[in-house]
Amino acid sequence: MAPDLPLPDRLTVYLVLGIFAAGAIAFWGLLWVVILAASIAVVIMPLQRWLSRSIGEASAALISTIAVFFAVFGALGFAIGVLAQNAEYLSGIVQGILAWIDSAQVPGVTNGVSSPDLAEWFSGQFDDLGEWISAIATQVPMLIVDLIVFFLSLYMFVFRGDALAAEITASLPVRLRSAVERMTVTSVDTLYAIYVVHVATSVITFVLAIPFFYVLGYDHILFYALMAALFQLIPILGPSIIMLFLGAYALSLGDIRGAILVALIGYPIVCALPDLYFRPLMMGRRASIHPVIMWIGFFGGLAVMGIVGFVLGPLFLALGVAGYHILVEEMEGVKKTANA
Repeated sequence: MAPDLPLPDRLTVYLVLGIFAAGAIAFWGLLWVVILAASIAVVIMPLQRWLSRSIGEASAALISTIAVFFAVFGALGFAIGVLAQNAEYLSGIVQGILAWIDSAQVPGVTNGVSSPDLAEWFSGQFDDLGEWISAIATQVPMLIVDLIVFFLSLYMFVFRGDALAAEITASLPVRLRSAVERMTVTSVDTLYAIYVVHVATSVITFVLAIPFFYVLGYDHILFYALMAALFQLIPILGPSIIMLFLGAYALSLGDIRGAILVALIGYPIVCALPDLYFRPLMMGRRASIHPVIMWIGFFGGLAVMGIVGFVLGPLFLALGVAGYHILVEEMEGVKKTANA
C-alpha cells in the first residue's frame, strides 16, 4: 500500500481538487459539452495516431477534428434536408392513418380512443415541436458558443489526450495504476461500442432499408430509409416504432401486401437483424459487458442525465462492472495472502 502523503502534499492535493471543483461549478452549463468532446476524442484518437505517422501531432489532431466537424454537419444537413422535403408527405401519412382508425371503429363499440382525440394529440405534438424549434432558434447564439467550445475541446483532447493520460497514470502507485489502466481499457471499449457501433448499425439499417422500400413501392425511398436509420439509433424501441407506423400506414391504404412485407421482411431484416444481431456482435468485440447492461445504461442515463446520459449511463455501468471485478480480485488476493 502506498505511504500516506505528508501534510503539505495533502494540502496541495486539496487545493488542486478545490480549484477543479470551483471550475466545474463555474462552467457547469458547458460541462456536458466538454464531457461529450472528451468521449468522442477517445474514439477518434486512433485516427489521429495514424495520421501523426506522416504529419505532426498537432496537424493530425486538427485534421481529425475537422473530419468530425464535416461528418457531423454533413449527416445533420442530409437528414434535415430529406425530412424537410418530405414534411408535407409525413403529415399526409399521419392524416391517412387517423382517417383509417376512424373508419375502422365499430358502431356502438367504444375503445376509449377516438380519431378526434388522436388528431388533437398529434396536433399538440406538432405544436410542441414548433415551440421547441422556436426555443432553439432563440438559443442560437448560445448553441454557437457550445459548438465552439465543443470543437476546441475536442481538438485539445485529441491533441493532448494520450500525453495527459500517460502523465496521470505514471504518477500513480503501482497497484492503483494497474486498476486505472484496466478502467481505461473498459472506458475506451465502452465508448467505442456507444459511438462506432451505433453509427455502424444505423448505416447498416440505411443500406438494408433502401432495397426493401424500393420493393415496398411507396416511393420516397430515401425518406423511409433515413427514418429507419434514425430510429435505429434508439436501441430496441426505435425500429419497432417505425415498422409499427409503416404497418399502420399500409393498412390505412388497404395495402395488405405492404403490411405483410413490413411484418415478414421489413421488421426482421431492416430492424431486427441490425439491432439484435449486428449490434451485439460488434459490441461483443470491444465492450466487456453484456449488451443488455448497455441498453439499461442508455435508457437509464437518458432518463437521469438527459442527452449526455446516453454516453455516461453505459460508461458508468461498464466502469461499475469493471470495478466489481477488480474489487473481487483484490479481496481474493488479500485472502490468499492471509492464508499463506
